[in-house]
Amino acid sequence: MIPVAALSPVAVKILSLFPQPTTSDQRNNFLVSGSGPFHGNSFDGRGDYQAPGNLHIFGRYTRAYYSLTGSPALGIGLGGQGGGIGGLSGSSNIHNHSLAAGFDKAISTTLLTDFRFGWFKYNPHSIKPDANVQAATALGLNGLNIDGTPSTYGLPVFVLNDGTLTDFGDGLDPSRCNCPLIEDEHQYQFVNNWTKISGNHAMKFGADLRFAHNFRFPSDANRAGQLSFNHNETANRLGTSVAGPQCTTPPCFNQEGGLDIASFLLGDVSHFERFASVSQTAAESQKRFFLYAQDQFRMSNKLTVTYGIRWEDYFPESVNAKGNGGFANIDREGAIRVGGFGPWGLNGNVRNYVGAFGPRLGIAYQLRPKTVVRIGYGRSFDIGVFGSNFGHAVTQNLPVLVHQDIRAHDVNPAAINDNFPVYTLNTTNQPLLGLPNAPPVVVYPTPNANGTIPLRGPTNSVDPRIRPTVQRPAAIDMWNATVEHQLTSTMTVEVSYVGNKGTHGFAGDGPAYNENPRSIVGYGTAAAPDSRRPFFNHFVYPDCSVSQGVCGLANVPVADQLTCCSSDMNNYFGMDASSKYNALQIKVEKRISQGLQFVSHYTWSMARFYNSDYFAIDPKIAYGPMNINRNHAWITNILYELPFGKNQHPDGLCHRRMETDQHHRLERGSAVDSKLQRLRLGRGCQQRLPPQSGLRLVPSRCEERLQRVPDLVHTDSRIGDQRGHGTGFLPAGGWYSRQHRV
Repeated sequence: MIPVAALSPVAVKILSLFPQPTTSDQRNNFLVSGSGPFHGNSFDGRGDYQAPGNLHIFGRYTRAYYSLTGSPALGIGLGGQGGGIGGLSGSSNIHNHSLAAGFDKAISTTLLTDFRFGWFKYNPHSIKPDANVQAATALGLNGLNIDGTPSTYGLPVFVLNDGTLTDFGDGLDPSRCNCPLIEDEHQYQFVNNWTKISGNHAMKFGADLRFAHNFRFPSDANRAGQLSFNHNETANRLGTSVAGPQCTTPPCFNQEGGLDIASFLLGDVSHFERFASVSQTAAESQKRFFLYAQDQFRMSNKLTVTYGIRWEDYFPESVNAKGNGGFANIDREGAIRVGGFGPWGLNGNVRNYVGAFGPRLGIAYQLRPKTVVRIGYGRSFDIGVFGSNFGHAVTQNLPVLVHQDIRAHDVNPAAINDNFPVYTLNTTNQPLLGLPNAPPVVVYPTPNANGTIPLRGPTNSVDPRIRPTVQRPAAIDMWNATVEHQLTSTMTVEVSYVGNKGTHGFAGDGPAYNENPRSIVGYGTAAAPDSRRPFFNHFVYPDCSVSQGVCGLANVPVADQLTCCSSDMNNYFGMDASSKYNALQIKVEKRISQGLQFVSHYTWSMARFYNSDYFAIDPKIAYGPMNINRNHAWITNILYELPFGKNQHPDGLCHRRMETDQHHRLERGSAVDSKLQRLRLGRGCQQRLPPQSGLRLVPSRCEERLQRVPDLVHTDSRIGDQRGHGTGFLPAGGWYSRQHRV
């Protein structure tokens, strides 16, 4: 029981703002509905001109504007999930532009050329619903809304890890708003292709030059702060274990119980996180050059061979000014190279990879009058996404952006179970004295004489975005072999093998993973838990003092020198995993009568990849079946054109289609399967049939997306974003009724 005198006045004030429950449920006791308008407008314009001399000129411009808004379920004072699509609270506006122009010219009957210029711009802007209000200061929270820095205004995020209260406040987690967000990404592109026909050869070659630019001012971690409350701060001390395996600084206590809400009421912040920037102009640029050549050689009436090669070069990105980017690495200095300082160029001296050659080969051979064999192989490259090789990384590192990430063991090394607060909401009426009543002030360090900054900053409290010091474009090798045979004049069958191998790809489902987790090796011994991390105390910074929290000093005692790393490094863009896919495909196509035909194909496939969990310690343990692959898939499509309508004009046709999908997926030895059947009538109208015998038609409105009928049982554990088991309704096409629970 918490004495009233020990309650945090700030926490009490926050709780007093919550509305009264709307239901008698002890847990989900507040339901509210909401809506958020979504507006989209676009414009297209195109012009074509057929000039003399076999010259065709064209130009096209497209502009699109999208706007999405939503109000917080708990009001401006507490925020929370919003009424906008996806739970958005706040507003998001996007202005997109696209321009293309060029020409094509027939120089002779055997020589053709074309030229294209392209430009696009992606420009999203998102803001909080309380962007102009120092809402955290109004609640009595210190050090969050910084005077004169509007990007820090609004509410922080409040997270109770055990779900006692639904997360509330502003930010990505409770309200799906990366706010504030300003981004300007654009690219210029120049393409030239040539085609030469000579005898049985059709030769093509060309070049593609692209210049990309990106500016991004993000708030992945709320700039007003993200405050987490853990039950460990209020857990019971059951006894001492002076010589226990996890005890590094006796006396140590075993703990059990505790409540997140109790820690909140005491004002004990267990984990603090936020973004803070010193610049709103830091941006990246990248050159991308591509060359290709190919030849289609018709060797005989039965044999055609297509072969070629493509070379791709993704230059290391560079920042737009000295000090506008930090290139963090763990494979060289274990530090952040600051662009333009010391020996480092504006590209951080990241080495270019010039070996991205992609061969292509295709063979088509008519084995018999009714049998054709096709074989193909190719290799492709890609830059990845979200910081893999461009954007979202170097301008979101020190010295431009500070990602404060403070946990208990950063404040007290003995707090290995995060059982010690990082700070308190207010120090008065608190049993734990001596803690600050505000998070640490954001400090933007300057690089040392070598042009570097410690990986986690001078205070070991930031979470950097780390990349290798050499470009690693993702690569995929693809191959296939197909035999197609015409059984009758109205029926064909195909049997195919398809395989691919991904290299330099993601570990898991995203571009980044934790490169410094704790190993299971040594668990249960007297060794400190963090000593089981791959990079524990791996890097030493002799000029940095732990006690002073600064660098650039001389003669720092060894015991006071800063070391790294005893924490997770969750933002490692390694691009160092691989994947495999192999499949057998069988396809049958039949024309039954005029206007009626069907295509049915079955695929058996096997996909393997590396999960991000434990990948940094032992990749073999992280290797297994891909969780999104369907091992068995059987799809049948039926198309019938009804025999009416003037001259069978498309506007006079009604297409009827029945589709049966079946898949089996193995997850750790358990099979999961589901069956769906669909019937479409007319354009934009579709109904779904239950798989029971004696099919019945479920009424549906035109243009309405698919709805699950009540008695359609789906045993799959995951369909898109929906999770669960058993009978239920599947929301229509990504739209769903929303009920907020607190």
